[in-house]
Amino acid sequence: MNKSNNEFKCFLRIHPTQNSLPLRILSIFLFFLVTLLLTSCNDQRPTVDISSTADHKSSLPLVKDNRNAVLHIAISAMISPEITREYFQDLMELIADRVGRRAIFSQRRTYAEINELVQSHEVDVALVCSGPYTSGHKKFGMELLAVPVVHGQTVYHSYILAQRDSSIQSFEDLRGKKFAFTDPHSNTGCLVPTYMLAKRGETPDAFFTESFFTRSHDNSIRAVADGLADGAAVDSLIWEFMNTVDPTETSRTKIIEKSPAYGIPPIVVHPDLDDNLKQRLKAAFLSIHEEQKAIPLLHRIQVDRFTEAEDTLYDSVREMQQWLDNFNNGEKK
Repeated sequence: MNKSNNEFKCFLRIHPTQNSLPLRILSIFLFFLVTLLLTSCNDQRPTVDISSTADHKSSLPLVKDNRNAVLHIAISAMISPEITREYFQDLMELIADRVGRRAIFSQRRTYAEINELVQSHEVDVALVCSGPYTSGHKKFGMELLAVPVVHGQTVYHSYILAQRDSSIQSFEDLRGKKFAFTDPHSNTGCLVPTYMLAKRGETPDAFFTESFFTRSHDNSIRAVADGLADGAAVDSLIWEFMNTVDPTETSRTKIIEKSPAYGIPPIVVHPDLDDNLKQRLKAAFLSIHEEQKAIPLLHRIQVDRFTEAEDTLYDSVREMQQWLDNFNNGEKK
C-alpha cells in the first residue's frame, strides 16, 4: 500500500468520527505539553493531517462585549481546535477579566507557529511547551510568566509506550518496529526519544523500520493502543490525566521507560510586552486559584495553581539539545 493510503488509514484510526468525552476533557490539558526546534527529528516523516478540524489561522473571540481592549492568547496545538476552545474558554475569560480585557483566542497547527505569534507580537500571552520556550528564549528572549503546579510539582517526563499485550519490554525491543512521534518540535514526544537513541549511537531512521508524527500526545497513545504503532513517546502528564479520567486507551498501553524530569510547559510573553500588562497578567495567573470560579476549572485539569519559576528549570532541556547538536555535527564530519 502506498504512503498516501497509509496516511489516510492513519487519519481514520486516530480521528474517530464522533468525539468521546475523555478526548473532549483531555483537550484542556494543553497546559502541559511540549518543545524544541529539532534538527535531529526528520520533518519528512509522514504526519497525521489534522487540518480538517478547523481553520487554524483564524483568531476566535471567546467573549463578545463592547470593550475595545483585548487580550490575545495563544495555545500550543495538541487536540482539536474546537475542543480546545470549548474547555479553555472559561479559564481564559477569567484571566482576561482580571486584567480588564476581553479574550481573543488564537490557534495554530504547530508549536513553531505559536512561537512565531509571540515573537511577532501577535499575541500577548501563550501557553507553550518546554522546548519551544528554550528556543524562543534563545532567539528573541521569550520570557517566563508563570508555570503550572501539578500534584505539587513543576516537572514532567517522557513516557515510552508499547501495547500492553505485546512482548516489548524495553526501548531496545522497539528496534525494527514502527514508532509514533508527536511533533517535530516536541520535547517529550520527539527530542527525548531522539536523544535516547543518540546516546545508543543510533538515529530514528536507522533504529525504527518506520516512524511518523501524530501531532498530539493523545493521538500517539491511541496509535499504540490500536496497534497503528508498536511504540510511542508521550507527555507523562497527558498519559496520567487520560489514565485517571478514562483509562479506555491508556489501559491498552504500558510504560516501558520513563525519562528524567524536565521543566513543565510554561506560560510565556514577549520580553517587550507592556510592563503594566505583564505585571497584571502575572498577578492574575499567580492568584487565579484564589477565585471561587476558577477552582473547579483548575481541579478538572489537575492543576493546583500557578507559580513563578526560574529559567534554570529548563537547563536540562538545553543540555539535552546541545548534546544532540554535538552528536549530529560529529556524524556529519
